[in-house]
Amino acid sequence: MAARRSLPLGPRLVLTHVLIAGAVLLVVAALVFHLTRVHLLRGLDARLSIAVQSFQQGPARQVARPADLPNAARSWLAVHGFTSKEVAAVRTSAGPVLSAAGGMPVSDLPPEVLDARSSRWWEIEMSGEPVRALTVPLLLGDRTVGTLVVGSSRADIQATLDALVRGMLIAAGLGLALAAGLGLAAVRRTLRPLRRMTMRTDEIEATGDLSLRVSGDGPRDEVGRLAESFDAMLERLDEAFRSRQRFVADASHELRTPLTVVRGQLELLRDRLEAEGDRASVGLAMDEIDRMRRIVEELLLLARLDEGLPLERSPVEVELLMQEALVRGLAGERRRASVDAESGLLALADPERLLQVLTNLVANAVKHAGEDARISLRARRANDRVVVEVADTGRGIPPDELPHVFSRLFRGTRARGEAGAGLGLSIASSLLEAMDGRVRVSSREGAGTVFTVELPLAAPATAPAEA
Repeated sequence: MAARRSLPLGPRLVLTHVLIAGAVLLVVAALVFHLTRVHLLRGLDARLSIAVQSFQQGPARQVARPADLPNAARSWLAVHGFTSKEVAAVRTSAGPVLSAAGGMPVSDLPPEVLDARSSRWWEIEMSGEPVRALTVPLLLGDRTVGTLVVGSSRADIQATLDALVRGMLIAAGLGLALAAGLGLAAVRRTLRPLRRMTMRTDEIEATGDLSLRVSGDGPRDEVGRLAESFDAMLERLDEAFRSRQRFVADASHELRTPLTVVRGQLELLRDRLEAEGDRASVGLAMDEIDRMRRIVEELLLLARLDEGLPLERSPVEVELLMQEALVRGLAGERRRASVDAESGLLALADPERLLQVLTNLVANAVKHAGEDARISLRARRANDRVVVEVADTGRGIPPDELPHVFSRLFRGTRARGEAGAGLGLSIASSLLEAMDGRVRVSSREGAGTVFTVELPLAAPATAPAEA
């Protein structure tokens, strides 16, 4: 299953920091908006309540009969100043509605407001503006002789709230930008040891040098302890790898002499035997000794390559090397084969080791592709690299085996009944890496296999200038 792609850790931490800061700013802004709105509306309600109280405690106390209400209302309306954003009106029981001069037109008041028989707050619209109004019935004893209506536009409050929202949005934007900047700086500083660890681990992976370490002089926090644990693991791996290398190299080296002695003794024994069957048995044993010696030589070569065996680097004519590899790889077998290379193409490589690699790839194609398969060797220039392809039209490699073909001692299902130790392709890969090259494989069952070798391109030699 493919790994899910995600943002790097640094941007994710900064994004989380900004989201938290944004959530905090949103809560604070909502609380400030709510408290400001409540405060402004309470102030408006308080002004309207004071206006009502001024009428109730002043002119209303002077009314002894219903006929006195209009004069008292006129006096109060004339004395009490109302702005163009306010409305004040008194409906008398006789029917006329008295209003303050200069205020909002009383004709815009809904009839149900003027006819209100109880004290209550209203949210109405007058002259296209939202208005907060208070109605109070005027009582003379137990009798309702009129209704007092006072109101004020909420447009100024709304404008104040809109300005507050715009200001908070600007402040929130600046705050989020500041939070992002500070968060980015803090995250970069915090993740700096992790970036150093990542760079060092990439270097270890690229070079294969397990002697490198990732810990530095940083503090012994969680990252520092992680680096120390990783270094301890690298040390154990390095020691185990070197121990394996020493074992393989020592064992291979020590086995060469006994195998040579055993083969020499078998040759002497075969020469002294007269029975054809006995000679054949000894010959079979000598063949197995030769096979074992080749495996030992391959193991020894791998161990030396792991230790950094230096290889010669010189310009190699690719076409000639491909032709020789084809002849060696076929080993007398009759196959349809071809070589196609750009003229004068030179690769920077060890000629003997490159010939070994290409011969091995051709021999694999001969062994596994089938008698009817066609083998073709092609070479071309690709920027500053030389690309050599060894292709066949044979049976192909099963998809589940394809990722393991360069693993040491790996043998596919079709190769398990054949001679070999599964070291040829791993040796080819290690040799190419030592020559600053690489090899990769692509295959489809029933459609053939292509091994692609890449090597540095060598500049053609220039003839010396004549005197």
